[in-house]
Amino acid sequence: MKKIFTLIFACIAAMTAMAQSDGSTVSNAWGLAGTGTAADPYLVSTAADFKAMAKNCNADHKGTGEYFKMTNDIDFGGTADSPAQLPAIGKDGNAQITKIAYGFDGTFDGDGHTISGIYHTENGNNAEGKYNALFGCIDKNGVVKNIIFSENNHITGYNYVGSIASLNMGTIENCTNNADITASNFAAGGICGFMVNGNGTVRDCHNHGNIKAMTYASGICGGSQSGKSITTYSYLIEGCTNSGNLSTSNGLGSAGIAGSYSGAVKNCTNSGNADDTKGTSKSKQYTAGIVSCASFAVDIDGCTNSGSISGVKNVGGILGNVMKGDEVTTTIKNCTNNGTVSGQDLYVAGIVGNSARANGLVSVESCTNNGEVTSTGTTEFIGNLRGNTTIALGEGNVIGAGLKALPLDPAPTGINNVNANTNRTANGVFLRNGKIVIVKNNKEYTVGGIQMDEK
Repeated sequence: MKKIFTLIFACIAAMTAMAQSDGSTVSNAWGLAGTGTAADPYLVSTAADFKAMAKNCNADHKGTGEYFKMTNDIDFGGTADSPAQLPAIGKDGNAQITKIAYGFDGTFDGDGHTISGIYHTENGNNAEGKYNALFGCIDKNGVVKNIIFSENNHITGYNYVGSIASLNMGTIENCTNNADITASNFAAGGICGFMVNGNGTVRDCHNHGNIKAMTYASGICGGSQSGKSITTYSYLIEGCTNSGNLSTSNGLGSAGIAGSYSGAVKNCTNSGNADDTKGTSKSKQYTAGIVSCASFAVDIDGCTNSGSISGVKNVGGILGNVMKGDEVTTTIKNCTNNGTVSGQDLYVAGIVGNSARANGLVSVESCTNNGEVTSTGTTEFIGNLRGNTTIALGEGNVIGAGLKALPLDPAPTGINNVNANTNRTANGVFLRNGKIVIVKNNKEYTVGGIQMDEK
């Protein structure tokens, strides 16, 4: 009989080991199948699994060095009439943005699967309303990738609201959001609400949802923490696109890629429309195609805007304003604006609106503006490239053909290709490429020395 019991026990042990090896048995602190290795990741198959991750993520158990993987599309089952709230994994460590205890620190692979049925409605100035996204916070070693949010979601929170992460210190890559996102107060982003403590990367992500906030609504990231408490800035948004429309209820800070932001933005594209003209604040400003208002470690390179940008003050096709900046030269380079830019006050431009409060020199280099720039409230601080003389013009800038020359468009300094109509057409004379062009009998003649070339 003893041998029989021994044999039964051995069989049970063997079956358990086999079950654990194929990921079908739950026997870990996460409450998930799998062992958490790269070869045998924890498996996330249901909305309940996400909630289990949120429940079990804490300062001593945040997933460092562990791997997680979605196995299928997941529907949280919520609707507008019957809301389902976000799990916000790692949220409990975020009582104060300046004192973050922890966030999710593992590697989560959505494997291209889709999340739907989240209708998040908690948007008060309390613990329930703050730090809401799929991940409340991603820690420095955390990686979240390959997740798709469908249109069948609608996320509303108080501040730092996003689809993938509320706060990010790690890496978010290859994620797509199709849902509308709203912050009733501060900082909404299609992918990430805010990046903090000088760290955070968002790479190759895409937003198609409409983003709204009271202050700072952005297609990719609502902004990033800055100030004296940050000694090194490693924020990076790279290779991202936005096609969603952006707007703020107080008229402060709509932009295609990032809002109040310090760090680098590289090779990003916006085609969404940004509109701050309907805001209620007396100081409506910081509207842009790429970044609303930049401060420290500004590095904007290779970005393109084709959306319509409508603001009041500090409006730019690429960048609205440089608020402080480093004490070294900040160069906005290799960027193109193809969208119309309209303002109602000072500092309106096709590339950078203003830099009057920057610590160091701000310059525009190798940038092209092809979009019409207008303002109903200024006759002086408006330009195809810059909205203030505090912004220097480097080499290689281009103003598109047929555009009206504006007060801050000097020629030829800083502009390689001046295709701007100087509005001196009453007598049929204007500048193109730094040369005088005369229009006579509907034909153009370029004056070069004493020679006139018919076109």
